[in-house]
Amino acid sequence: MERKVRTRIAPSPTGDPHVGTAYIALFNIAFAHVNGGEFILRIEDTDQNRYTEGSEQVIFDTLGWLGLDWKEGPDIGGEYGPYRQSERFHIYGDYAKKLVEDGEAYYCFCSEERLTNLRDRQKAMGKAPGYDGHCRSLSKEEVDAKLAAGEEYVIRLRMPYDGTTVIHDRLRGDIVFDNDKIDDQVLLKGDGFPTYHLANVVDDHLMGITHVIRAEEWIPSTPKHIQLYRAFKWEAPEFIHMPLLRNSDKTKISKRKNPVSLIWYKNEGYLKEGLINFLGLMGYSFGENKEIFTLDEFKENFNIDRVALGGPVFDLVKLGWVNNQHMRLKDLKELTDLSLPFFRECGYIGETVTEKEYSTLTKIVELQREFCTTLKEIATTSEVYFKDEFSLPEITPEMDKKEIKSTERLYTAIKDEIGKKSIELFAEKIKNFPTDEISLEEAKATLHATLDEIGEGPGKVYMPLRAVLTGLTKGADLYNLVFIIGRDRTLARINSMIKKYNI
Repeated sequence: MERKVRTRIAPSPTGDPHVGTAYIALFNIAFAHVNGGEFILRIEDTDQNRYTEGSEQVIFDTLGWLGLDWKEGPDIGGEYGPYRQSERFHIYGDYAKKLVEDGEAYYCFCSEERLTNLRDRQKAMGKAPGYDGHCRSLSKEEVDAKLAAGEEYVIRLRMPYDGTTVIHDRLRGDIVFDNDKIDDQVLLKGDGFPTYHLANVVDDHLMGITHVIRAEEWIPSTPKHIQLYRAFKWEAPEFIHMPLLRNSDKTKISKRKNPVSLIWYKNEGYLKEGLINFLGLMGYSFGENKEIFTLDEFKENFNIDRVALGGPVFDLVKLGWVNNQHMRLKDLKELTDLSLPFFRECGYIGETVTEKEYSTLTKIVELQREFCTTLKEIATTSEVYFKDEFSLPEITPEMDKKEIKSTERLYTAIKDEIGKKSIELFAEKIKNFPTDEISLEEAKATLHATLDEIGEGPGKVYMPLRAVLTGLTKGADLYNLVFIIGRDRTLARINSMIKKYNI
């Protein structure tokens, strides 16, 4: 009878959750879903030296934020629990000792000093470091005597010295390792804690994991895992090693060259839909040249055999484009609500937002989402809609010739007769609006009417208007600005600049 498909991720709580964790989780979830299976979350926390307080909860929170839900895990339980390795501590020692009883593993009493000297000798001889099997041939009487004397020990797997171990990888075909190049790995450490290899295999077996989908960096460990399954006489899962996420220079993605923390992407204002979509493009083709899709679409149409092994590049420019597409698709009210913390961070709104303020924010978000790549960018590029007190830029030595010329034009524009006349006529038209609210169409019509009545080119008319409304040489379309800030703030800006520069 065919086993039900069960996949998992098993992150370690050693710091901020890595973007690679979400990437691997996404493909595990999609594979389980399309095969009618289940996806579980396990916390591998046996490495107490690297354990970080609170990290486990952050893993739950960030994966939950992305919608990468699990059927079983430490937070929700399940019939195969517990799902924290620290709570399964008693299990691993028993399994390691069972392997010793069966002749598949052995006690090793080598001191750290001997092992250090061994590594130094091997290095000096140009050999790969590895255990030399010194304790492998100890008799039962010798082992019993050492145990009775209380000597410290570890338990090592008895690897075969000849032959090969073959990984039958779904994406890569058969990967062959010579057994004589794989040393007798430690299964149980001197402090009684299991190594990653033992705990991983025992847990995957006991939790019914049928497919191990993980990053390709685990390929060198896989022969050890296969030999453990053989030693236990257990059926091994199918192994599928995903391509590593890469920097633009094709090196493995790392925080030295790319942000890798999921928290960073959330705090920068990437939508969960955008980040998930982008991760789904990593080494994978959805088909039909489709690049924008939802998590549900990805899960429903997933085919593991379409994964390419070329090493997907984690390109923030492409991520920005994908995220922009999802911002455009998202319901405007929802997008505005998601943007609120970023507007607060900029100091543009307080904790409570009035109905009028919210209406203004909605207009800003609708405009900004057309070209911004993140929620944070929507807020940080919106200063012109909030800052009513400003000055024209000063010419500084740091400016290049183009910037100097552009700034000089601003000063000239507000001082010549055409500029003054344009400002005066536009202000008069705005003043005639019966209410503070001006529609987008009305703002456009007012600007066009001013241009027509002055009878000069757009540069001659719009440059002085931009100067008194923004103090900038370029930026937001003036009709959008007037539409958003309304009659009263438009007039206040104009009057302030007239007074400041004696226009």
